[in-house]
Amino acid sequence: MTYLALNMTFMFIAFVTLNLVSRKSPWRAIGFTMLWMLIVTLVFDNIIIGLEIVGYDKTKISGILLGLAPIEDFAYTVVAVLAVSIIWTKLTKEKK
Repeated sequence: MTYLALNMTFMFIAFVTLNLVSRKSPWRAIGFTMLWMLIVTLVFDNIIIGLEIVGYDKTKISGILLGLAPIEDFAYTVVAVLAVSIIWTKLTKEKK
């Protein structure tokens, strides 16, 4: 299984879970957070890959790179933002 297939599976699960937890998810806030977290990931992933702290099996990545970082590496950021959104929404839900 490639990194991309594995990551897409977890991103799908996180997205579906978020929508099941709250039909009125704060998508504007989630989108803004996602944008900034992806930018931070882009910068720091390129640094750690450039310093050879992390490496990837070239046969298991899609070949789509943003700088030195494979596109698959950004899935972790997407899932993290969605997971935090799920937890935050669940914990701050107002009681009716």
